[in-house]
Amino acid sequence: MIIRILVGFDERQTATFVSGKPLEYAGELYSEEHKRKFTTEKAGFQVMKDTTDKTKLVLAIDRKPISEWFKELFDKLRQNYDNPYNRKRKAEG
Repeated sequence: MIIRILVGFDERQTATFVSGKPLEYAGELYSEEHKRKFTTEKAGFQVMKDTTDKTKLVLAIDRKPISEWFKELFDKLRQNYDNPYNRKRKAEG
């Protein structure tokens, strides 16, 4: 699975990020898998060793692989949308 993020790191941020140090980011992140933008007030980006294959590196956000991070946010949004209480409020509003 290929995951693209559109952020636009500047040179200083890129140098921090590539060196393996955590980089804090606030703003929008786009997930091609979910076809939507997610907004974060503070996310810690870092390149880390893959937990299943220590010879590979993965991009992590808040110490979670990026695909897992996006999936958790998407699931939360879906739960809020699918909540019957929210549908009732939208119908009344």
